[in-house]
Amino acid sequence: MFRFGDSSAKGLMTPRTEVDWLPFDASPDVLRERLAKSPHSRLPVCRNGLDDIVGVIAAKDLLAALVEGSEFTIADLIRPAPVVPDTMGAPELLEVLRAADVPMALVHDEYGDFDGLVTPADVLGAIVGGFKSDLDAEEDTAYYQRDDGSWMISGSMPVDAMADIVGLKLPKDRGYHTAAGFVLARLGHLPATGETFTCLGWRFEVVDMDGLRIDKIAAERLPHGTRQK
Repeated sequence: MFRFGDSSAKGLMTPRTEVDWLPFDASPDVLRERLAKSPHSRLPVCRNGLDDIVGVIAAKDLLAALVEGSEFTIADLIRPAPVVPDTMGAPELLEVLRAADVPMALVHDEYGDFDGLVTPADVLGAIVGGFKSDLDAEEDTAYYQRDDGSWMISGSMPVDAMADIVGLKLPKDRGYHTAAGFVLARLGHLPATGETFTCLGWRFEVVDMDGLRIDKIAAERLPHGTRQK
């Protein structure tokens, strides 16, 4: 069974490579362009990229200021976000988010570098399997079962939740936190789309790659007695 208490910020966060952000000194035109391209309700604001985050801004507040047309400074709209270590457990993380000025935490690794960000939806999604917004299609959820009984799994899904679905017993001492990390650990290299492997009665296939990121994984239960590699 998936154990919420075993999840960490590292396994729940949106990694920095997928984080949308706003430049602190951007012009109104650039801010409008960035807002139009991002579906998120809150965005980090940075001076010199993601290693220099000065705070978080609500998209609706920034949009209102831009529409009003009066002079404003982006600093007036920024609110502080808590910084948490990537090893922080999910229960503690949820408490931090509850007490924060904004429902977002910045996750840093052991060297103090920005690793990603996490929201209450990320934490609660680990329990219920993800939320769907008006913009989401079925295949954009954390996982779903296909008509043939196999599972389609997001690479960013917490690996404990994936293991609960397919019935895998994973080692406690492991260096990965997501379904994509599980695939990389089993294969030992960055896979190509269509690459497969078997593990404990299941056949896994890399269905989609987004650049260097494993985006979608299919998991199919093998017939009893099937020889596994």
